Amino acid sequence: MFRFGLLRAAGPPSRSPELYRALWAGHSLESELSYAPLDLEPREDWTAWLHEAHLAGWSGFNATIPHKIDVFNSVPDRTAAAQAIGATNCLVRTPLGWQCHNTDADGFWEGWASNWRGYQPRHYRAWVLGNGGAARAIAYALLARGFEVHCFARAPRPDFLGLTQLPFEATADASPPDVIVNATSLGHGTQSNLAPPIAWPELRGAWAIDAVYGPQPTPFQIQAAQMDAQVLDGMPMLRMQAKKAWEYWSGMLNIPDF
Repeated sequence: MFRFGLLRAAGPPSRSPELYRALWAGHSLESELSYAPLDLEPREDWTAWLHEAHLAGWSGFNATIPHKIDVFNSVPDRTAAAQAIGATNCLVRTPLGWQCHNTDADGFWEGWASNWRGYQPRHYRAWVLGNGGAARAIAYALLARGFEVHCFARAPRPDFLGLTQLPFEATADASPPDVIVNATSLGHGTQSNLAPPIAWPELRGAWAIDAVYGPQPTPFQIQAAQMDAQVLDGMPMLRMQAKKAWEYWSGMLNIPDF
């Protein structure tokens, strides 16, 4: 049996189990693949917990709010992308322990680009709202593709990819972007009625992407649509993340392809 899990704080039901069930449908080992959300309290040091999980035979994990940075800091074996981003959302089992990957960056980019339908950025300028683990990965993906990235958050954190972090109200004086990305937890769980308090620019033809997903549009998505933005929620990113994580897990664990 190959057991995979999602390290998360308690909250609304996760879509990840159904995504992996769909991804694994028809696989020769489908009956031996399982995925379960694990609701866990935040902790600064995950070393002991992950050691026990390795002994218990877990095969891999995803990590989400609010664990991405603390898990990363607890696992010294990291890919180049995870190291550059400074956060992990995917742990791969190795013979000696765990390896940090990050599928947020490619998941975000491929989820967005797959919806372009001929769109081309005009200014290659992006606003990233938030400075947690997801925000770091999204900013990394945009910087790697030549975007000028402006980060806005409630309070600065150390070394956000060398970028200046400004308060949300500074959006009032910022140049209009090609894309605004909500990478905060606002709109999620107990904060589902909240949106980042930004000054919205005119967004006709530009994009607004919310890392949050759910059955109803978030306040961020509603506000963005009112500004004539092309709006995307977090599901395309989540689907691409799942595919990337499976590539890493199956490759390391020598699970046969379909």
